Amino acid sequence: MSKIIVISIKPEFANLIFDGSKKIELRKSSPNVQPGDLMIVYSTSPEMAMVGICMIKEVIKSTPNDIWINHSEILGIDEKRFNEYYSETDKAVGIVLSSVRRFKSKMPLKKVKEIFPSFTPPQTFKYFNRNSLMETIKA
Repeated sequence: MSKIIVISIKPEFANLIFDGSKKIELRKSSPNVQPGDLMIVYSTSPEMAMVGICMIKEVIKSTPNDIWINHSEILGIDEKRFNEYYSETDKAVGIVLSSVRRFKSKMPLKKVKEIFPSFTPPQTFKYFNRNSLMETIKA
């Protein structure tokens, strides 16, 4: 059974994912996910809403230099900002996305908390309990 992960992303980069120009989400640490797992995109302030969902196609673990050389055209970030992001680490993670779908309407944090009262937006990422999600949908 596939996992569901919620990832916090700045609105600028969330929009690039859903317009198709950003096909790899960059991280400094790797979530425990596999190809076929689902990723819900939480767009951070000022938007503060769940905005869409993607399937994880692959997780690349490498050096920042290797990821930049091999994937720069689909990272959705310029080289200066990329280098600043990875300036203090020699490890880089790229979450390759597929089946990218923007929600028809955003789900603001307030609405998410009405459905899942204990939900707090993740600093980077968090796993969503699939069973509680399915029970909520059935209700």
